[in-house]
Parts: sequence; C-alpha cells; structure tokens
Amino acid sequence: MEQKVEVENVEETKKYWFRVGKKLLSVILVLVGLFLAFKCAIFFLPFVIAIIINKIMSPLVKLMTNKLKFNHKVSVIISVILVIAILGTAITFGAIKLTEELYDLTLNIPTYINAIMPTLNGIMQQIEVAFVDLPEAITSQYYTVVSDIGKFFIDKAAVVGNGIINSVMGLPTLVIYIFVTILATLFIGFDKTYIKEEFVHQIPDKWAKAIEDVYKNIFGAIGAYIKSVITIVLITFFELLVGLTIIDFIGFELPYVLALAVGIALVDALPILGCGTVLIPWAVISALTGNFPFAVAIFILYIVITVVRQLIEPKILSNNIGVHPIITLLAMFIGFKFFGVIGLIFGPITVFILKGIFAKQLEKGFFRDIFQK
Repeated sequence: MEQKVEVENVEETKKYWFRVGKKLLSVILVLVGLFLAFKCAIFFLPFVIAIIINKIMSPLVKLMTNKLKFNHKVSVIISVILVIAILGTAITFGAIKLTEELYDLTLNIPTYINAIMPTLNGIMQQIEVAFVDLPEAITSQYYTVVSDIGKFFIDKAAVVGNGIINSVMGLPTLVIYIFVTILATLFIGFDKTYIKEEFVHQIPDKWAKAIEDVYKNIFGAIGAYIKSVITIVLITFFELLVGLTIIDFIGFELPYVLALAVGIALVDALPILGCGTVLIPWAVISALTGNFPFAVAIFILYIVITVVRQLIEPKILSNNIGVHPIITLLAMFIGFKFFGVIGLIFGPITVFILKGIFAKQLEKGFFRDIFQK
C-alpha cells in the first residue's frame, strides 16, 4: 500500500515538473521569439517604416479611391508623394538646422567651459572652506570625485562631437535607406491585400488566427499608446521651441534653440523624469549665477508646459494600457542594453506585448501560475 502511494507521489511530482517545464519553455520561446523579431525589425527597418507609412496614409488612399474615384495605384502614388513631401521637408530642414546647431555647439564647448570655470571655481572654493575641518581621507575622496566628474563630461563632449561627424559621413547610407523605404511603401501600398492573402496562405489557419488576435488585441493598444506618447512629446517639443525662441527674441541671446528643444523633449519622453529634470536645474543655476531674469523666464516656461501637460495628458493617454512607469523605465533600460538607442522604443513595446500574451497568468500571479501545485 505504501509502495503504491509512493509511486503515485512520484508520478504526481513528474507531472508537476513536466507542467512547470512546459510553461517555462513557453515563456522562454516567447522571449526568444520577440528578441529575434526585434532583431529582424532592425535589419529590415526600411520595410517596417514602409508598413507604418502605409498604415498612416491608408485613410487618405481610401478617401481618394472611394470618394474621388481615383485608381488605387494612383491614390497610393499621390498619398506617398504627399506623406514623403510633408515628412521629408520637415525632417530635412529640422535635421539641417539641428546638425548646424550641434556642430556649432561641439566647436564651442571649450569656450563655454572656460566661461563657466570662474563660477565653478568660486563654488569649489566655498565647498573647500566647508571641508577644512573634515578628515583628510574625506577631502581627498572629494577632490578625486570632482576630478572624475570633470573628466567624464569632457570625454562625453568629445564623443558627441565625433558622433555628429560620423552621422554626417553616414549620409550615403541614409540615402539608400530612404530610397528602399520609398519603393517598399509603393509596392506594399499597391498590393497590400495580395501580400496579406499570400502570407496567410503560407501558414496554418491556427497560426493565422493567433496572429490576427495578437494584432487586434495587443498591437492595437500599443499603437494607440505610442500615438498618445508621440502626441504629448510633439506638443512639449513645440512648446519648448516657441518658448525658447521667445526667450531668445526678448534679448537673452539663447543659442541652439532647436537642439535644446529636441533634447529636453526627449528627456520629457522618459518615464518619471519629465522636462523639469532639465528646466528646474537650469533655472536654479541661472539664479545662483546672478541671471535672475533668465531664471524667471525658464521657470515660467516650465510652469506653462506643466499646466498644459496636466490639462491634455488625461485625455490623450486614455488609451494607456496600464504599465507602471518604473516597469516602463526598466524596459527602456534593458532595451537600450540589448539594441542600443532604438531599444528605448522596443523595450516598452516588449512589455506591452508580454502583458497582452500573459494577461491570464499575470492576473493569477505570474510565478504562482507556473509553480503552484
């Protein structure tokens, strides 16, 4: 009898670990699949952009085809020309202006460092007075840290300058990418239905149904969320651009307005941080260095951006699918480690996809669902 019970227990244990292994394997396969999918997306980036452009211009194509009775291919060509003309003009002029400002900034970094050195030396002298009574080990460590911080910023300035030069040298590659993207956009637009039907024809019906469900339930929410975030970042960017331009216009001689607006808007896109991460220290440092009018102007700009954000964010982010900011930040960091800068986008997207795929497990408790007997 006892032997029979023992055999049953062994069988139950085997079944339990088989079930756990099966669930863990499914999680690993999903993670590996997403990793490979994102690697492929980076490799085939022009085609991914072409699909996105087709999605954007789809309403315009339908309007010209159904309402204006244009031929489908003619509608696609006109839509592509309009989209590329608008995006191309904005990106070209923006990129030229931004490159000029960043290049000029790189050349003038030594001048700016020399200009702020007297102020920094004054602050350091005040700190040294406060450090007089402290043990020598602490003061020695302090000087080492200050020296390392200065060296870090100087090295990073050189890296930024080299990056700008390398970006300019990489323009021929960019031209090829743009050319391939335009052709891919046209071909996908011409035969979108045929391409979709051929793809579905090549895979099992079960896979096709699963892909369709994932696309509708997960990527729809992701698209809505990304659209919301991009809208907020663009609004913040234009607020910064207009605000900094006005500050420059009224006599504060603020250089690199576009570069500053882009940089602060990108910081604002990061979860938890926000534009106050840059604007508030900027205003405080300006006040401490005696430039009170400029500090007030920057602080007013921050207040305006914050008020507008509080008014529009609840409405625009109504499609947020409920991921905590710290999880989003962690996903961005991991994405950056795996894929570089573009991983800042892929990281949160991965979290949203995983949240959709494992929704039932997360609702029960992810590891509880896997390991509970």
